Amino acid sequence: MLRLVERLSGLLSLLAAQVAVVILVSVTALILTEIVLRSFFATSTNIVEEYVAYGLGTMVFLGLGQAMRSGSLVRVDIVLGKLGPASRRCVEITACVAALIVMSFVLYYLSIRIGRDFSRGTISMTKAATKMWIPNAIVATGMAIFMLQVLVYGIGLCFGRRLIRDEGAID
Repeated sequence: MLRLVERLSGLLSLLAAQVAVVILVSVTALILTEIVLRSFFATSTNIVEEYVAYGLGTMVFLGLGQAMRSGSLVRVDIVLGKLGPASRRCVEITACVAALIVMSFVLYYLSIRIGRDFSRGTISMTKAATKMWIPNAIVATGMAIFMLQVLVYGIGLCFGRRLIRDEGAID
């Protein structure tokens, strides 16, 4: 059962990372379009700052799950590197539990905000008039995928699976 959940979380993380790449390409194209418009046509899209900010936020959260899975997250190894395998496993499990608690709290309140923004029809105060629930929902999706990766990693540690090492991946 754990293998199935690992595979599912891996696929979700990979898909989210691929969506983040598409967003990166889109943001880059938007910035280049803005540069061309301002440089050669003395006009602007008037949305570039807003959408680059949304893009950055969504890319970060959509990429977290895959970064966790591949062992690419920045980790402070000053303490962990000095611990033995059993102690390190205990600290890693504790860190997973703490991360899940904090992220659950954040995701819960973000979900409330998404629901309110959706029901009230909240839009951004810019010319783009973006429906605010959309970027927040993408961020929440990335958070949920990251939480799933942390959960899978933590459960795997409890069952003796290998630790994330400096060289990377969980698999």
